[in-house]
Amino acid sequence: MGKLASRALTRRFLLRSAAAGATASLAAACKLPGLERGAAFRNDPFTLGVASGDPTPEGFVLWTRLAPNPLDPDGGMAPEPLEVAWEIAADEGFSRIVRAGVERALPGRGHAVHAEIHGLPAGRAFFYRFHAGGATSPVGRATTAAPWGAALDRFRIAWCSCAHYEQGFFHAYRDMAAEAPDLIVHTGDYIYESSWGPQVRRHAVPEPYTLADYRMQHALYRLDPDLQAAAAAAPWLATWDDHEVDNDYAGDVAEEAEVSREAFRARRLAAYQAYWENMPLRRRSILERTHETMRIWGQHVFGGMAEINMTDGRQFRTPMACPTEDDRGGALIDRDCPERLDPERTYLGADQERWLNYDFGRSGARWNLVVQPTLFSKFHGTDPETGEPNAWSDGWDGYPAARRRMLDLMAERQGRGANPVLLGGDTHCYWVSDVRQDYDDPASPAIGSEFVTSSVTSHHFSHDAFAANVPNFPHIKHFDAREHGYGLMDLYADRAEVALRTVGEVKRRDGYAPRDQARFVVEAGRPGPVRA
Repeated sequence: MGKLASRALTRRFLLRSAAAGATASLAAACKLPGLERGAAFRNDPFTLGVASGDPTPEGFVLWTRLAPNPLDPDGGMAPEPLEVAWEIAADEGFSRIVRAGVERALPGRGHAVHAEIHGLPAGRAFFYRFHAGGATSPVGRATTAAPWGAALDRFRIAWCSCAHYEQGFFHAYRDMAAEAPDLIVHTGDYIYESSWGPQVRRHAVPEPYTLADYRMQHALYRLDPDLQAAAAAAPWLATWDDHEVDNDYAGDVAEEAEVSREAFRARRLAAYQAYWENMPLRRRSILERTHETMRIWGQHVFGGMAEINMTDGRQFRTPMACPTEDDRGGALIDRDCPERLDPERTYLGADQERWLNYDFGRSGARWNLVVQPTLFSKFHGTDPETGEPNAWSDGWDGYPAARRRMLDLMAERQGRGANPVLLGGDTHCYWVSDVRQDYDDPASPAIGSEFVTSSVTSHHFSHDAFAANVPNFPHIKHFDAREHGYGLMDLYADRAEVALRTVGEVKRRDGYAPRDQARFVVEAGRPGPVRA
């Protein structure tokens, strides 16, 4: 299918799926098992929409969460299990249903549904919906991944970061849906736990600490119509950064020095469970309660075109170097700080590093992506008093030994034709960079390419200061902190085309005005982005 036809299909699908939520239920006609066991709802239980995620060649995860009163602590649900039926069809009208089944929505899991689908044909698009208590959900569109090693004409990825609800409207999600991606990748800060900066709308709770708090915060975000459109348009892969829990946390260490590890682990446990309940993740990702951890990292392969390695840069990292007595969060620190230079420090944790060392670039795919939360390439300022270079402790510059190990891995796999590409977010800026084997040597060869997206809405206030410093880092090809948006990458066998999409004025509901801020090309076998 051509690009224009694909986009037209997606727009048509979005209009129809939006209307589907207001139509009468088809549950009785479908006669799906279990539907008769749920009492009718007074309000629509599918207020939070639908989503799909983690596509494989034979299936995907289908998600919804029952919430007839979404901003109540319990979503307006009674404390009892409820059976939810799902259908998958080959057409938007559901005249050709190919799979159907029932899942139990449990009160201890926020009445969320994570239906893991298997046995479907590879590389195909399907439509899905849910039924419960006489109500029918909006329709979503999901695709299975291409067979392992299969040739693809094109694979389109939209990726985004940093969607602060209070600081703007989600035009980026609206545009992502309209651009008909094959996959949507979220690099972190899907929700925010704190209020700061310019505000055009308000959070549901002042700051979440309990499971009920985080559930309400997620529900508020999921109520946004543009987020619902993106969630229904394509499968998602997602990782988190800090704001899904608390600003600048590292491992089980909170930003505030007075918060004990025990107290913070309780808060993190609540946040992680709410994240799982509200994202299209598999059941295997649910909290491992013995260690209060959750598995969100892993590898996803799409035919012979793309290997995508999702990483977790928060849960297992070493606490930040050289904290003060009062603040253990991100800070500008001395680059010679002995703790920063400790070779044992890790950004991803030992298990993830071992996994990447073994798996990265081994699938045989043409393009091998690493998705991580922030800016990977070297960039720093100088101390205003001494003129000496500093380091930002919360980013990769605070973990130089871990970055060195990642660079060595990428250089070795680039030598085998892996075409490494890093995708990131977090900084509320667009960055396009060569990934250099040695950032301190201007003559060092590029071994990969890095693209970092600006924020969906989150505010940035240092464009001029950052831009003035960018010429001191010749590996950086593009920087801009003045606009909001996301990244759009089209992968082909011989090249990757990347558009930095901006979406207009996010502080106005009617400010949507999408355009490309810049475009870049990476040729297969020739690492480093080139302005198109």
